[in-house]
Amino acid sequence: MAGNKFKAGDLVQLKSGGPTMTVEKFMQHNESYRCTWFAGAKHNREDFAEEAIELYSDDKK
Repeated sequence: MAGNKFKAGDLVQLKSGGPTMTVEKFMQHNESYRCTWFAGAKHNREDFAEEAIELYSDDKK
């Protein structure tokens, strides 16, 4: 069932790389996760498909 892989507060990252993001919530209407992150002082928020993100890990480098 979609929406069970990540929970609010989990740190995630795009599978292709990028900034560490925090999951805010699962968006039922489009079956995606609302994530938030900062790029410098700019606050960003976007929805991502479950298949596009994974739990953040320090060992990815």
